[in-house]
Amino acid sequence: MSKMMLVLLLIFLIFRGCEQRPQECRDVIDVPREQGYARFRSYPLEKQLNVYLCAMHVEPPDTGLADEIAERGESAIPTVMQKLKTANREIDQEDLIYLFEVMSARGLLRGRKDVIADITLVIDNMKITQVKQRSKERLKKIEIADRE
Repeated sequence: MSKMMLVLLLIFLIFRGCEQRPQECRDVIDVPREQGYARFRSYPLEKQLNVYLCAMHVEPPDTGLADEIAERGESAIPTVMQKLKTANREIDQEDLIYLFEVMSARGLLRGRKDVIADITLVIDNMKITQVKQRSKERLKKIEIADRE
């Protein structure tokens, strides 16, 4: 395969990957921030979580969406936990643990030993060393916030 063909194939794959993002994700991240966040706030929690995970895989990741979800308060915890437990990709699990870290910084996980135990179980089952290590570091921050 010639270098030119390889370059064209790479360009095609890059653009094809960009198109693979779900429409609701593009509706939030491909528009001005204020407009995208307003739209994001109108979504039900499950859809917000899907968009959040998508937005965490663009450069730079949109970590601000974690704050938007955390604004929902304690009522969001069961849905976020269910998403964490059923996520197929460890990188998505790590991003959901980051969301729990944001929630814990707001005091939403204070006294929630059940949440910490569930996060610990998910981390214990991770196989990718780097993701597991970063997730453990996030869990330490959650545990520290729980004691404060």
